[in-house]
Amino acid sequence: MKITRQKHAKKHLGFFRNNFGVREPYQILLDGTFCQAALRGRIQLREQLPRYLMGETQLCTTSISQEGTHSAPIMEDNSM
Repeated sequence: MKITRQKHAKKHLGFFRNNFGVREPYQILLDGTFCQAALRGRIQLREQLPRYLMGETQLCTTSISQEGTHSAPIMEDNSM
């Protein structure tokens, strides 16, 4: 991660930590659209999110978003 992006992330995390009491492990709510975009971009969320947030993370989904992903067709990008 670039230094400026890392500084911005650290600054924003510090703000939420001080003002709202957010602490590790960070619980991240994922929806189906975000997961499909990460899959298309070949991004490993379990590896990348802890690096970006500089701490331990816990990935969460809702039962409704899980049902939506199972019923929706997988969008594939055939342009490559």
